Amino acid sequence: MMKKKNADIEDLLTTFADHIAGSYPEPKQFRDNIVSLLEQKRKGKTESDYILSLEKNIIFLSDLVIEGEAFLEMLLSQINDESPVDVKVENYLQEMESRVRANIPERYDEIFSGQKNEEFAELIDARDEGVTAYLEKLSFTYFYLTTFRMLLFEFLNILCVVREEYVIGRVDFAAPGHLISHIEMTANYYLGNVGVGEITADEED
Repeated sequence: MMKKKNADIEDLLTTFADHIAGSYPEPKQFRDNIVSLLEQKRKGKTESDYILSLEKNIIFLSDLVIEGEAFLEMLLSQINDESPVDVKVENYLQEMESRVRANIPERYDEIFSGQKNEEFAELIDARDEGVTAYLEKLSFTYFYLTTFRMLLFEFLNILCVVREEYVIGRVDFAAPGHLISHIEMTANYYLGNVGVGEITADEED
């Protein structure tokens, strides 16, 4: 058996950053691509149908992110085990997407039933401000969740590859939050909400 090399959480983040920089377009082009994606979703739809589509997409993406974060915590909890749980990440993520998608009708009724829902309180409040404000909030939320979901899944794939060759140090109770915070900052960087210096500062905290 090949002896594993040593790495730590910051090495994981460096590998992640290098991969994203080499695989993703520059932030402006990235944002343009997402805007184009949303424009395609709107074609041929009435305003109400478009709003409904965005609402369901946001529920799907939000629940997928929550499950993805739980999967990240599970992987970290056994990352240095002698025999780590054999998880085929692509299969697991596909199963996760199918499971979340199947729950959308029930989740939609739960969130948009007219009763106050704390989970999506800001979105519900924006709906009460009129169609223009609501569409703006829906678009912003869709952009963010789409980007975060993409980056989170990229990180999960990287983690599963790295753990085959490395013993990962500095994995403690704070590690999942630290990693997720970095992924969030990277998502905001690609969406133009923060500058690259702010991500660097976050790493030093």
